Amino acid sequence: MHWTTLSDAEIFAGWNEPPKVSYEEAVVGQARLIIARQSNGKAVIERLISPYASDYLRPDWQPGMPFYG
Repeated sequence: MHWTTLSDAEIFAGWNEPPKVSYEEAVVGQARLIIARQSNGKAVIERLISPYASDYLRPDWQPGMPFYG
């Protein structure tokens, strides 16, 4: 239960709508980065696919990091 002056429609607006995210793929050398671009234009690394273990240790390629490219 919550106590507020807002109506339920205002509080739960957009509750059932999934976030609008588009996925892109960027190739950097031998690595593939799966990028999630949100509706506000912000791009975040979602996944890294690489044959080299050292790529997974790069802090700038970790999932959740912003992608500028």
